[in-house]
Amino acid sequence: MKQRNSGKMEIIQISRALAIVFVLIGHANNNFYQEIGYDWFNVSQWDRTGGVDFFFIVTGFMIYYLYNKHAGNKEKATQFLIKRLLRIFPLYWFFTTLALIVPIAFPMLQEGYRMEVILKSFLLLTNEPILSSAWSLTHIVFFYLLFFAYMYKPVIMKPFIGLWIGLTILGEMNIVSFFPSSIFSISVVEIFCGSLVAYFSIHYKNNYAGLCIVTGLAGYLLVWVHNVYSLNFIPLSLAYGFCSMLMMYGIAEKDKIKRNVPHFLSYLGGASYSIYIAHGPFVKGYLLIFVELHFFDHIHPFFGMITIILLVIASCCIVYNVVEKPLVETLRRKVLGKKRVTQPVPHLVAK
Repeated sequence: MKQRNSGKMEIIQISRALAIVFVLIGHANNNFYQEIGYDWFNVSQWDRTGGVDFFFIVTGFMIYYLYNKHAGNKEKATQFLIKRLLRIFPLYWFFTTLALIVPIAFPMLQEGYRMEVILKSFLLLTNEPILSSAWSLTHIVFFYLLFFAYMYKPVIMKPFIGLWIGLTILGEMNIVSFFPSSIFSISVVEIFCGSLVAYFSIHYKNNYAGLCIVTGLAGYLLVWVHNVYSLNFIPLSLAYGFCSMLMMYGIAEKDKIKRNVPHFLSYLGGASYSIYIAHGPFVKGYLLIFVELHFFDHIHPFFGMITIILLVIASCCIVYNVVEKPLVETLRRKVLGKKRVTQPVPHLVAK
């Protein structure tokens, strides 16, 4: 039974913001461990917290949910790709450039990069960019390119993408090992799993939405316990991905009913890309200041980390208002001839 598409996807927007905050917590903890040896629940030893996995699922969901109806429309496909690139690269280039310039003023931060590394980072042709917190952006861009191709030529690309997903899964299972991981990445498969959830959400009513959300959350808790005790019998990508799909399927059904959500949380959803891109440099900067001021001689590192996380979120929101929004609006007007909009539109993961 086909269901009508819902409106603004408020809960999904908030969920995406929460996923970014989980990514931020993981990166903040890693920096604390490297600088002062503090490791909250051994998070620095975890391969991942699961925030980026939910991030991937939400990305795939929103892209399919909003744009699948335009499959086969070449003009819409081209607009889709241009919009995605205008959303992704300007802010990413801005902070990558800052990451190269700031060490000139602060020599203790100097790392030094070869020109090859710089070029690959700017073009997102590496899984280890200069702006390290943006490593997942490579997979998101690759997904966008595949989805653009699908929108442009759906008849050809459907079987091609299906074959690519199958080969990627075989590579992940070590059944085949000659495919380059930069192209055949399980992270991109996770994003397509989000699109699969969107397909089911659009076409079928979920009568067990609450159960899906609770089961997904319980699965995350189980994996976190597994990580705290340094066990290794759960494949993290598979576990996080499956639990994220369950939660997304439940949240999408709940979001079909108009709900009043706190404005601040909705705002964080809109600012999530700025948080995603800018949080790494801000975490390092604030931590450096706290260390230089001997802040941790007077307060426990846990409370210091919470303080820095709040400062980083606030700083990234300023970036959203002062840099991202004006920059993207200007570029869209110049490239697409779009007039400035006063009503906020749903921001995708890297719209």
